Amino acid sequence: MFCPYSPTKKRTLVGRFMNRPYQRPKPKRNNDMKKTTQTTSTLAIILLVASLFLMNGCKKPVDDAPSPEEQQVTRLSKTWNVESVTFGGSEDRTADWSGFSLTVTANKTYSTSGAFSPGPWPTSGTWDFAQDGDAVNINKVVRDDGLEVSISVSETALTMTFTFDDTIHNGGRAEAVSGEYVFKMK
Repeated sequence: MFCPYSPTKKRTLVGRFMNRPYQRPKPKRNNDMKKTTQTTSTLAIILLVASLFLMNGCKKPVDDAPSPEEQQVTRLSKTWNVESVTFGGSEDRTADWSGFSLTVTANKTYSTSGAFSPGPWPTSGTWDFAQDGDAVNINKVVRDDGLEVSISVSETALTMTFTFDDTIHNGGRAEAVSGEYVFKMK
């Protein structure tokens, strides 16, 4: 309240501001607005960083483990030496194949040494895993000449089973090499 009856002084407030001249409230200073803007910006940055951490934590882990096909290629990729050869289910032909070796590479090629011709092994070629419908069968390979070979492989042993039919050559030699083979390699 103002005291309108004070003849000597300008208007003064009555009450707790007695005998002081009336002063209008000052507008907010720019520093107060800067502090408010800085606080808002800081909160926004903190929220952004926190949300990035939360989203980063939701990512699925990257599976760097090789697929079963890649593992099988790795096991196959080496030079294998003959341990034993069986023909026709029971006939031991290991002596005929004593110098035979098979080199398999990761880019799905192979080469042989010590194989006789005509015979079930060409000197080189390509191979791939057989398809069973939409799935890959890692226990069967198909050579580039179309021959399907069933395989069982570990780090130290390879067993290959296939039926070779020599239709190119006629006569006694072709009949002697056509049939079921089981190659055990180490």
